[in-house]
Formats: sequence, C-alpha cells, structure tokens
Amino acid sequence: MIQRLLPFAVAALRRNLDLRYDRQRVLQSNIANAETPGFVAKDVQFEEVLRAAAHPTEQGPLRLTHPRHLPQTPPAVQDVQGRLVARPSGDVGRDLNTVSVDREMAHVTTNAMHYNASVDILGRLLASIRRTIQEGRQ
Repeated sequence: MIQRLLPFAVAALRRNLDLRYDRQRVLQSNIANAETPGFVAKDVQFEEVLRAAAHPTEQGPLRLTHPRHLPQTPPAVQDVQGRLVARPSGDVGRDLNTVSVDREMAHVTTNAMHYNASVDILGRLLASIRRTIQEGRQ
C-alpha cells in the first residue's frame, strides 16, 4: 500500500508546485500590466481538477443516469493542466483595465503561502524517506 501512495503523493505535490508556479507568473503579469489600458486580469484555475485527480473515489459533479453512460474519470495527477481564465472584476477603470493591485498582491501572497506549504510537506516526506532508508541500513 505504502509503495503506491508514496509515488502518488510526490507526483501530486510536484504537480501542485508546477501549477502554483504558473499561477504566480500570471499574477505577476497582472501586476505588471496594472496600467495597461484594456488589460484583463487573468488567473490559472486548477484546484478542483487536481483535487478530483487526487481523490478519484469521490463523486464528481456528474453522475451516471443511464447504465450505458461512460463513467467520469478524472485525469491522472501528472496530467492535470491549469486553465488560464479571465478574472471578472466589478471595478473596471476608465481605461477598461480590470487589475486591482491590492487584490493581485493578496492573490500573490496566498499563492506563495500555498506553494511554500507544499514545499514544506514535500521536504518532510522526502526527509522521512531518507530516515527510513538510513535506519534500514543499520
């Protein structure tokens, strides 16, 4: 059991880090374009798809209503892709720019905290593996 969980956990954390890095770049682009007329703030959405891939036994938003329907299967964790979307904003300026620097900085901070937490979890997992290997040698 642990032999299957360990590579899965590492793959899920790795994919989470990759997608959070992509989001960080998009959020920084939003801030860089805060004064660009007509620029629309963007975001990378991936949490729901990654969660579904990490917990494939949970019932998704779709359900089978006929025996001949194909079951909904989430993608494998390593195949989860982020989706670049325009983030709607209620405060569009005269120049039609939807970027709020304060809101973007809050998103950057939240994303960075999630990224750092994932790095910490991955580091602890790898340290635990290292300790197990070293204890096995003795």
